[in-house]
Amino acid sequence: MNSHNITHRQLFFLIVQTQIGVGVLSLPYSLFSKAKVDGWISLILAGILIQFSCLAIWKLCARFPQKTIFEILPKIMGKNLGMVFNIIYTLHFAAISILLLAMYNNIVGKWILFETPHWVIIFIMAFSGSYFITSTPRELARFYTLVTPLLLVLLGLILYAYTDVHFLYLLPVGQAGLSNILKSSSDAVVALLGFDVALVFLAYTSGSANKMLKAISFGSLCVTLVYLFIVVTTFIYFNPLEIIIIPEPVLYMLKAFSFSIIERTDLIFLSVWIISVATSFISYLFVVAKGVQTLFKLQNHQSAAPFIALFCGLIAIIPNEKLEIAAWNKYVSLTSLFFSGISPILFLLIAVIRKKNEKGTASS
Repeated sequence: MNSHNITHRQLFFLIVQTQIGVGVLSLPYSLFSKAKVDGWISLILAGILIQFSCLAIWKLCARFPQKTIFEILPKIMGKNLGMVFNIIYTLHFAAISILLLAMYNNIVGKWILFETPHWVIIFIMAFSGSYFITSTPRELARFYTLVTPLLLVLLGLILYAYTDVHFLYLLPVGQAGLSNILKSSSDAVVALLGFDVALVFLAYTSGSANKMLKAISFGSLCVTLVYLFIVVTTFIYFNPLEIIIIPEPVLYMLKAFSFSIIERTDLIFLSVWIISVATSFISYLFVVAKGVQTLFKLQNHQSAAPFIALFCGLIAIIPNEKLEIAAWNKYVSLTSLFFSGISPILFLLIAVIRKKNEKGTASS
């Protein structure tokens, strides 16, 4: 087994840690603004779409074992068109990395580090990510496995909200209408992004194909259920008139809780949440580095790491206002729906139609 390889169990933790990130704080507000209390239905629909995408990603990568998406595209699309798609995908994953940095900076600057310059917050995360992606996929997966139990702390804090909830806030079901529910699903897809890194990490996963499918599918399902729990809890804790004016309802809910030894529950939550954001950012930065390695025919991706981090950090500084971040989020939402949700299905169909298939060789 290649020293870089990860097991299917480690792939599960990698998918979970990549999917759970910034969206956990703002998703209830995003869903409610379009679908009202039916936002939880939008989340379920997004989760179903993602399951189909996970199946397509697995099947596509199974046709080209030990090949990343950047090595697969030229084989199914042709050298020139494949190169164009590699550039687009590298920029797409870079855009997601930049959005993660911008949203992370917005939350941390507002709730924790009020006086710290934005560029300091951004570059600490950017260059931390740069250091992490010089590691092998196995080392990253081991770290993700180690920090995953911390998610239980987040869920435990949110569970306390059930001391004061009102289930009637969810009624009547379907009041927002099918159109609004479907529109809201695109926001949910963005919040659930992370499953798409399987396009790269499956190349480093050992074990049977069925175990790989179970890892990415079950990982994505678990994250969808966690987000569903958080969204529903938020919806039944705040009344509809409150939630529409609160951009980070999860943090405001936690801020209302206090215990004899903990005064600011929201800060405890954020301390653990930062780790989840970091793992999401690191995964996407790794994928971008692999894209750059393929495009420039580098011997390894590590040499590109600091330059990619610098690029993402510099761009992330630009949208420092809430409306600018919302505009960037809308752009990434649309591109992600296509490149992460729909494209893997289309690429698989092209590979099947053109009968593109090979045994593959180990990635490096």
